[in-house]
Amino acid sequence: MIRVQGYVDPKYSQIADAFADNFNHHGEVGASLTVYHHHQLVVNVWAGYKDLKKKMKWDHNTVVPIFSTTKAISACCMAICHSKGLFDYEDKVVKYWPDFAANGKENITIAQLLQHRAGLSAIYRKITVEIIQDRALLESIIAKQKPRWTPGEYQGYHPWNIGWFISALLSKIDPEGRRLKEFLEEEVLPYIDGDVRIGVNDDYQWENVAKVIPFSRMKIFSMPFVFVKEFFKPWSLTFRSLLNPAFVVNHINFNKKEILKLEIGGGGGLGNSKGLASLFDGLTNPNHPLYLKPNTLDYLYDYPAPPTYGYRDLILKLDAFRFHGGFMKPSKKHNFSLSKKSFGGFGAGGSFVISDPENYLTFAYTMNKMGHELMNMKRESNIRNEVYRTIVQVE
Repeated sequence: MIRVQGYVDPKYSQIADAFADNFNHHGEVGASLTVYHHHQLVVNVWAGYKDLKKKMKWDHNTVVPIFSTTKAISACCMAICHSKGLFDYEDKVVKYWPDFAANGKENITIAQLLQHRAGLSAIYRKITVEIIQDRALLESIIAKQKPRWTPGEYQGYHPWNIGWFISALLSKIDPEGRRLKEFLEEEVLPYIDGDVRIGVNDDYQWENVAKVIPFSRMKIFSMPFVFVKEFFKPWSLTFRSLLNPAFVVNHINFNKKEILKLEIGGGGGLGNSKGLASLFDGLTNPNHPLYLKPNTLDYLYDYPAPPTYGYRDLILKLDAFRFHGGFMKPSKKHNFSLSKKSFGGFGAGGSFVISDPENYLTFAYTMNKMGHELMNMKRESNIRNEVYRTIVQVE
């Protein structure tokens, strides 16, 4: 039986039991879980190991790559700027970033970009570590990108480059010209518990980083066939969107310092559940320094109208995900919350963070064993379902 450590309010003990169940019955290796209810910390637990050989124990400082949950952190940085009155979501991107207008992008709004409707899911140039390190060059490349569909007509998941678009735009909006990495470190980290990062420095405490444990590549064939078929076509929009830069194809690469030091706001972040939950709770807590102004929260709580031709995603080949303000919103197939006002983020493998304002609830989960499902993974849904069952009992 796994030994769970940390803090649990006795009224919420069933949530900790579900967390332990992920280890005892669903093969979890190392993980952390944090829950805030009515802006009070009620669960903050961790267990397991940082590595597959189970030699390094997970502790309260352990962080792990969180893949696309990073997008939610990037969206938080944008929301903080919006709350400061620095931009409006309906503004055109070119208002702040004139070079973005190249190749027919002059009318794309910030809202469309953050909703993954801008047609910019793929970069038609090989992106390397060296290019990512050269921020000016990378910005020049993405500014010249041509939309692959008419912006606003369709949704198409922007898996990696959305973070670079956000970072470049943020640097034009922020009076101090900071990109995601610096903005996060200076405007967010001092006010939260735990840790979240988008790129780290050489002097980072590397001993705190857990090792990613990938799933078997054969598992991809259990995903929807229409997606798998496009995934293996090098000329397809799905392939070009998901597998550039090339190093992302192997999750083991996210165990390398060289990769973790890169600013990849679409999927290269590090964090633990305490950092994610503390950040999201702060955004909605009137007594917190990061509390967002009502107009910003109203926007995030709103539910987006569909693209012209519906929600079927051109990259993922399914109708499930909803994006708004850079965050995920619940849908019929991806029903991660009881409230449509909820917003959050999910990452490959099973990490997630959810803010549910109607239930005064924020919770986050991080782990190092990757899962292969596109959504509603067993370990993830096990936690989500128990959280909601428990808060109903508590209320």
